[in-house]
Amino acid sequence: MSSKKVFVTGATGYIGGTVLARVVETFPDLEVTALMRRPDDKFVSRYPSVKIIQGTFDDFDIIERASQAADVVIHMGDIDHAGCAKAILSGVGKRRSETFVVHLSGTGCIADISGNNWEGELNPHVWDDVAHVDDIYDLPLTNLHRAIDKSFQDASSGLVKTVCVVPPDIFGRGPEVGGSRGTYLVPMYVDAVIRHGEAFYLGQGANRRAVTHIDDVASLFVLILRKYLLESGAGLEYGKDGFYFAVSEEIEWKQAAEAICKIGQEQGWLPEGTETASWDEDRVRALLPPHFKDIFPLLTLYIWGSNSRASSTRAKRLGWKPIRVLADYLADDCKMAAEISLARAAKAAAGDGM
Repeated sequence: MSSKKVFVTGATGYIGGTVLARVVETFPDLEVTALMRRPDDKFVSRYPSVKIIQGTFDDFDIIERASQAADVVIHMGDIDHAGCAKAILSGVGKRRSETFVVHLSGTGCIADISGNNWEGELNPHVWDDVAHVDDIYDLPLTNLHRAIDKSFQDASSGLVKTVCVVPPDIFGRGPEVGGSRGTYLVPMYVDAVIRHGEAFYLGQGANRRAVTHIDDVASLFVLILRKYLLESGAGLEYGKDGFYFAVSEEIEWKQAAEAICKIGQEQGWLPEGTETASWDEDRVRALLPPHFKDIFPLLTLYIWGSNSRASSTRAKRLGWKPIRVLADYLADDCKMAAEISLARAAKAAAGDGM
C-alpha cells in the first residue's frame, strides 16, 4: 500500500479517539492529520506522527482544504454539524483523484422517536441495513442524523466514494487520550439514579435498544478501511447502499434497570433494598439536563423510552464479528459513571459550603 493521506475529525472524542487509536495501530504508514480546537500535550505525546490542524467545526475553509488534500476522510466529530459536512464534501469534490469518505452516524435515525409514544412499549420492527436500505434512505430528513447522512450518501459518485458507519448506544471505556467517557445511555442513567435513589424505567420498560462495545465499533471502521486500502474495496458498497449498522446486541430497558439497580447496591452507591420503579413521561422528561433544552428536548425520553432496533447484515456480510457483550462490561461502566457523578456532587456541595 502506497502512503495515503487521511484527514480525521473528532480525534479526541469517545468514538473518534478509539477509532484513531485502532487506525494508527493497524495502519502505521498512513499520514494522518487531525482537526483539533486546541493541541493537547497528551495527544501529541501519544500520537507524535499525527499532524494537527488547529480549527473548529465552524472553520469551513480549513476543513475544506484538509479534505481536499486527503485520500481518505474519516468524519467522527460533530456529526450533525451541517457546515462541517458541507466543507468536507466541498473539499473532496474538488479533488482530481479518488477519495474515500467514512462518515459516523447513529441509530437515532431509525428510533421510533417520531411516534411520540413514550410508554416504554416494545416496537417489533427491526431495521436491517440490507433488506430495508431503501426505506432507510427515504426516512424523513427531520429524523435524527438523517439530513447529514443523506448528504454523504448522495455525494458518492465518480471519484468520491462514501460510506456511513451507524453504531447504536455504545458501552465500554475508550482510550486514555480522548474517549474516556461512555455514551449517554449508562452514565446519564447512573447519575439520575444516584440523584433520585431509584432505578427507573418508563412505563412498562419493554422498549428495546441496540448496543455495541466501543472496541467492536472501532473494529468495523478498521475492517472497512482495510477493505478499501488493502483489498481494492473488495465487498464494500458505497452511497445509498454504503450504510453499515454496527449493532452487536440489544437490551430491554426494564431488564437493564434491574441489572443496574443490583450493581448499584453491590458497589455501594445505592442503598440496600432499592427496587426498580416505573416512571411516567413527565418524571423522565424532567431529567433533561438544562443545556439540552434547546438542542434536543426529547433526549431523556429518547434514550430511556424509545425503541432503536437494528440488524447489521451488511457489516457482518463484509466480515465484521463483534465479540463483546454488555453483561460483561456493565458493572465497570456503572462504576466509572458513579465515580464521576459522586465526584461532581461532592464538588458542588463543597462550593455551596464556601
